[in-house]
Amino acid sequence: MIFEQSIVINRPIEEVFDVATCLRRCVVWRSTLLASTKTSEGPIGVGTTFEQEVRGLGKTYQNTSIVTAYEPPRLFAFEEITGPFDYKARFNFETEGEGTRYSVWVEGESPVAWLRIVPESLFQQWGQHSIGREMETLKMMMENNVDLEAGLTAS
Repeated sequence: MIFEQSIVINRPIEEVFDVATCLRRCVVWRSTLLASTKTSEGPIGVGTTFEQEVRGLGKTYQNTSIVTAYEPPRLFAFEEITGPFDYKARFNFETEGEGTRYSVWVEGESPVAWLRIVPESLFQQWGQHSIGREMETLKMMMENNVDLEAGLTAS
């Protein structure tokens, strides 16, 4: 199963990369993400690990992921190494006009147990919708200069 979404955010590429890949502030604009914590030492880069608490289709689950590509301000990729899903994600950033094209690509498999309850087509629709909604939220917040740090203390 593959999910792909793309959006242009009218902010500089470095700023969009910084906000979209921040493991701490992402909980403010990602509605499916309840918590995200960096679990490895040192600066973010290839090999960095992080744990997340994610909500989806009425369930909450934990996962651990590892950064597999980190090339600021163009590329950020990670894959889940523990948790109920087997997936990889890639965020690409390109300058477009005065803004930045932010593209998300996710490939993965849903757990067999979930497919007994939720048809794959519904899961695909939910994933596409969730990613698109989160990207729209990020665009709105960045283009309206919303203070994401304040969002952290409010949640």
